[in-house]
Amino acid sequence: MLMDAVRGDSDRISVGEILDALDARAFGLATLLFALPSCIPMPPGVPTVVGVALLIVSAQMVFGRQELWLPKFLTKRSFSRPALVGGLKNVQKYIEWLERFARPRLLFMTGTAGTVLIGLIVLIMAIILILPLPPGGNFPPAVACAVLGIALAERDGVIVLIGFLTTAAAVAAVWVVTASFIRYLPDFIAWVQGLLGF
Repeated sequence: MLMDAVRGDSDRISVGEILDALDARAFGLATLLFALPSCIPMPPGVPTVVGVALLIVSAQMVFGRQELWLPKFLTKRSFSRPALVGGLKNVQKYIEWLERFARPRLLFMTGTAGTVLIGLIVLIMAIILILPLPPGGNFPPAVACAVLGIALAERDGVIVLIGFLTTAAAVAAVWVVTASFIRYLPDFIAWVQGLLGF
């Protein structure tokens, strides 16, 4: 699936090249592709970039667009192919497990209305990803988007339902992480100031 789309001989690969290889399952696989960087350790700022990309993809799903479109500043953005392949290998076993489990079923969940609902949920998760969340806050919504992306690509309504449950858990987790961060931030600042002798 994604591994086949990113393999090649050149040192770099663009987002546009990856999407061209995704064919008819572009919306689901693009959602998965842009969610994965926030599921694994990445430099600061990456969640915001992939959040914007997910926002663009999900908005088209909500409005019923049939063919995926991305602006040139995203399609021309390139990555190190070895680094991308290495990152995907870290989560490949989980993706392969889901693929073995996945099959077309409860097709109404990935039909027109279902796709709009999935797009709306991914859009909300994308907005959360764009926000400056505390460390670890981006992981739960990214996982929810990844699960829904696989569900849409495989047309599996059961995985869609799992994605809905994952989304609910993600919202709860973000709330807990953010609330805890706000609660303990003054104590942390006081500790740092004491450590530095302020």
